[in-house]
Amino acid sequence: MKNWLLTLLMLFAMAGMLQPVQAAETAFYTKSAIVHADGSTASAYAVNEPVTIQINWKYNGQEPAVYKVPDPFKISKDGEQPLKTAEGETIGTLNLNAAQNTATAVLNESTAAGAAGTAVIPASLDKAKLAKTGAQSVQFSTGETISFTVTEASAGAIKLIAIDSDSKAKLSGSTFTVENDSGKIVASLTTNSAGEASVPNLEFGSYTVTQTAAPADYAVPADPWKVELNTVLVTKEVLHEKAIGLTGALNITAVEKNTTTPIEEAVFELKTENGLFSKKVVTDEKGKASLTGLAYGKYTLTQKETDKDYVLPAESWTITIDSQTPVEQKIENALVNGYGTLNITLVDSSSSAALKGAEYSLYNEEKNLVSKMVTDDKGEASFANLKAGSYTLEETKAPDGYTRSTEKPAVTIKSGETVELNLKNTKAAAAAASSTTKTTTTKAAGTLPQTGDESGMMYVFGGVLFAVGALLLMRKGKHA
Repeated sequence: MKNWLLTLLMLFAMAGMLQPVQAAETAFYTKSAIVHADGSTASAYAVNEPVTIQINWKYNGQEPAVYKVPDPFKISKDGEQPLKTAEGETIGTLNLNAAQNTATAVLNESTAAGAAGTAVIPASLDKAKLAKTGAQSVQFSTGETISFTVTEASAGAIKLIAIDSDSKAKLSGSTFTVENDSGKIVASLTTNSAGEASVPNLEFGSYTVTQTAAPADYAVPADPWKVELNTVLVTKEVLHEKAIGLTGALNITAVEKNTTTPIEEAVFELKTENGLFSKKVVTDEKGKASLTGLAYGKYTLTQKETDKDYVLPAESWTITIDSQTPVEQKIENALVNGYGTLNITLVDSSSSAALKGAEYSLYNEEKNLVSKMVTDDKGEASFANLKAGSYTLEETKAPDGYTRSTEKPAVTIKSGETVELNLKNTKAAAAAASSTTKTTTTKAAGTLPQTGDESGMMYVFGGVLFAVGALLLMRKGKHA
């Protein structure tokens, strides 16, 4: 019995030796927390809000385990950050892998057991792995199950204040562009009389602010700056230094080709020849944008965006700044559809029935004939591919049975637009009663008089007179 028990115990011992040692997943990392960008840990998080995963760690002499960030959170970007103890001593690095959503601590060989501190991992909510908004419960590898609430996308505002660096006076007329992390300009701001300008309703995220113009006698900073929008309002004071040396300016006007129609929100980029200086501006409702504080030299101007109705120009423009007088640059954008159309519908003025066969002639401002069209079975005719301008329409032939209209309507054609013109015709009046026309017909000799012929009546009358005369002569002869 004793031998049997001893053998069993030995088998259990051997099985234990063969079983691999499981390293604790929480080795090195001891506690996790979700933190807002402002350091608070309120349980509600916006779906688009940047957050941090805060992890406490303690070195126990064993190799640190890999920290896996759980869904639905994702590491914002790859990178390497120093790993510091609570006392501020750097004992290694924390390597972040956004693709694998992991953090790995690499310690210096001299790191002593017992070293402890806190690491912060930049993160955000992964919308693709977030089943729904509302209540959430997530288990972290350090053992915590954290409950929180996810709300819909949140928005904030960026406020800029222009200030004289010496007098601290507020400055109006400073212009800035705000660009999101995708490179799209989302706002163009100009400070008011209080020296302030702001853009509301921006989604949380990273933005680049560039100053493009400053009040007279002030320099424009060449470098943009980053703004992390992670709260309701981010305010930045922009100090303005007095300009040193001579600078110039560029005024841009964007219009529709061959017109004065302004193009709003057209984006332009100005670069130096070496490409080290680059600034973007966006046109206002008047199609205008300005860059000031430009050092003398040559620049290249390129249009980056335009309205959806226009074709983005492929060419660029060379701008030379060599005086304090602003350079004026007019940029024209052609419409995607550069022509207009005139459609005509002709109907009976009484019955509204469609009238076929009416001919219309269209004349331009110089009174030159542009085109002729005839209405079809539906009473319709169309003048296509018309250049923008003023035209005169004339009915040059009416449908059968109708009176031609003498009206000549004026028509204004705009590029990309179609003008519909509804016209009416009136039936012609009843034909006037016919009248008898007297005609003299010369008859040939020897022809007999025709019935109803006045010359025949004269012959009859003459015959009667002849007969009466003869009768009288006969009577007179008898009396004799």
